[in-house]
Amino acid sequence: MKCQLILNPRSNSGKAVKKFETIFTLLRQAGIEYDCSYARTYSSIHDASVKAQAGDHDVIVAIGGDGTINAVINSFFDEEGRLRSEKMMGVIYTGTSPDFCKSYGIPLDLDDAVETLRQKHFRKIRLGKIEFRKELHSSETETRYFSCCASIGIGAMVAGKANQLRKYLGDTAGTFAAILSSLVKFHPEDITIRTNHEEKIFSRVTNIFVGRTKYIASGLKFRDGIPDEDPRFYVICVRNLTLLRLPGLLMQMYGGHSANSSVLEVFFSDQLKINSGKAGIAVEFDGDPAGFSPCLIRLAENQLKLIVSGPSVVHY
Repeated sequence: MKCQLILNPRSNSGKAVKKFETIFTLLRQAGIEYDCSYARTYSSIHDASVKAQAGDHDVIVAIGGDGTINAVINSFFDEEGRLRSEKMMGVIYTGTSPDFCKSYGIPLDLDDAVETLRQKHFRKIRLGKIEFRKELHSSETETRYFSCCASIGIGAMVAGKANQLRKYLGDTAGTFAAILSSLVKFHPEDITIRTNHEEKIFSRVTNIFVGRTKYIASGLKFRDGIPDEDPRFYVICVRNLTLLRLPGLLMQMYGGHSANSSVLEVFFSDQLKINSGKAGIAVEFDGDPAGFSPCLIRLAENQLKLIVSGPSVVHY
């Protein structure tokens, strides 16, 4: 097996660099042949992975946080939405909020993560495909892919602030501080969601989560996630939220008890077109702000081979 490592030195506010030599040593001890590419931005990570897929590597390994993982995932798809190759993707996590790894059974311990790579068990995962506006006052759209959850509303503001605060406060405290400061500034919107079957209008919306995995973001959970054979997304609409109602909402979502309540409405759909009554509302997925509504969300046409712990599981 030959791996292409895509290492992000900016991961975990630069602290990930201290783990790189340990990772190299563990890979050599496991008898895994590898090449390295260092990349700090979405575009450079994406391009390095695209280049590697044209070579003789069997596995493209993302070494970083959720942003690095997302860039590598997107590199597997060409401009037409087709898989570039049948190569596998691996992950050695060095970030701060491991929702992807917890959702897909990828160990966080470095020794265990390298052993998982060595064993090469994989599962084919279903990804979300999202089309959105890159700029607020532009009609130009961009299509990307996400693995865990897309967030429309306050989520982009929270993600941006949390990425700044985590380096000083840690994941939990940084995320909570970001939620509080964002909620004070955010103005709820009226949102229209069109599915294949109906159009739903929600008033005073703070955020809409659209995802498939158990872990949404920063430890927020949705039950057990969506089974691989189910082609739908869960949709969680947060509305009529106030500071007084925030503790109860967080208890629900950190406990994975996302059920209909005074501030939550939950439903399922295989495709969604989401729009706001104003110029646009911010869109975020897999932990990073990306653009603005309107956005169209559906399943990617192809599944990605992801190396995970345990025996190979193939879903179609």
